[in-house]
Amino acid sequence: MCFRPATAIKKREIACPKCGKMNPLPLSMDSNLSELMGNEHSKAILEKHCQAMTADPRLKMAMGMTLKQIMPLSQGKLTQAMIDLVAADLTQLTDTKSCASCGETLPLSLQRSAGPAGPVKK
Repeated sequence: MCFRPATAIKKREIACPKCGKMNPLPLSMDSNLSELMGNEHSKAILEKHCQAMTADPRLKMAMGMTLKQIMPLSQGKLTQAMIDLVAADLTQLTDTKSCASCGETLPLSLQRSAGPAGPVKK
């Protein structure tokens, strides 16, 4: 028996205005836990500010959720103050604000999501 999700998970991506290649959006508080734990820098930020949460064995069940969604379920292991500290540190990460192909600066105000069918067309 297979327990795959019934809906496809949308990737948070943005198209480069110069070359058109899709690039992942910078990590933010809108990123889910699997995105944050998948990046070594953001994982270190989470382990720094949220040690009790990252050590919890139930963490695997929340990988598709954002920190704000996890907070009410954490039984006090994750507070708004911790989330604010994580958010401040995530804004300092700059490794995903330029195109991986051509190096062009990405216009982060024009964020678009791309799902299984590709980027959203205008």
